[in-house]
Formats: sequence, structure tokens, C-alpha cells
Amino acid sequence: ALGVRSAESWNKDTTGLQQERAEVERHCKHNAELYQSAIADKTVAPKVKLSSVNPAGGRHPAVLMCSAYRFYPHWIKVSWMRNGEVVKSDVTSTEEMPNGD
Repeated sequence: ALGVRSAESWNKDTTGLQQERAEVERHCKHNAELYQSAIADKTVAPKVKLSSVNPAGGRHPAVLMCSAYRFYPHWIKVSWMRNGEVVKSDVTSTEEMPNGD
């Protein structure tokens, strides 16, 4: 009930609403553009580790494992290549680890 009364009070204050809208135009949008170009447009290449792993009970004596760490933005695509072609069979992947890697 208190939230409803507060919302009604804010919505009835047309002068206050105009001031808030002006602040959005004057301050928020301008700073959002600055933050966007200062932060989100940056990239960091992944650190990559390639290793040979002996799987327990697997059908192969060794498996190549590729791990990617410390990259930004958080979305990358990792592909195995053979003779310049993407390998699609006998390839598995895991989900992102809890620490973001």
C-alpha cells in the first residue's frame, strides 16, 4: 500500500517528473555513452592452454584438451581445426565454469 501511494504521489508531481526526465537527457544518457565506449567496447584476448589428457576408460589413449581463461567479452567460440577445416566429429565441450572461465 505504501508503494502504491508513493507511485501515485510521484506520478501526480508533473514538475518533478519533468525534472527527472531532463536529468535523464542531461546526465544519464550522456554518461551511459561514455561508459559504453570506455568499458564495453574493449576486448581481452583469451589465455589458452592446450594439454594432452589420459581419459579414464575412454576409447582413445589420449585426448587433447583446450581451455580458455581471462577473456572479455564473455562469449568466445573455440573450434578444433584439421587441415584448415573445422572438426565436428569426436569433439566435446563443457559449459562455462563457475568462476567465469
